[in-house]
Amino acid sequence: VNSRNPVSRRTGQSTEGNSEEAAMKELLDIKAKITPENFAAMAQERSDCGSFKEGGDLGPFAEGEMMQAFWDGTNALKVGEISNPIKTDSGLHLILRTA
Repeated sequence: VNSRNPVSRRTGQSTEGNSEEAAMKELLDIKAKITPENFAAMAQERSDCGSFKEGGDLGPFAEGEMMQAFWDGTNALKVGEISNPIKTDSGLHLILRTA
C-alpha cells in the first residue's frame, strides 16, 4: 500500500510489500465481521496505526488535524457507524464514529 509512513506501528515492520489490492481485500473481509462492539479488539489485533494500542481510538479531532479524506469519511458517518474503507496518504482505514 502506498503510505507516507510505510511502517506498521503494531509490528514495527515495513508495509511497503503489501499491495493496495491485498490491503483492500483484507479490509473488506474485516468490514464484514467488525461491529462497534468488537472494533477495539479488532483494531488492537490488526491495525498498523499507532492508535492500535487504544483500540483504534484517535480521540477528538477537528477539521485540519487529519487528512481531508479521513475527516470527510468520519463526518459522513452517524455516531456508531463504521465506514467502508477510506483511502488517505497513510493507507486504507475503517473508521468507527464515536462522537
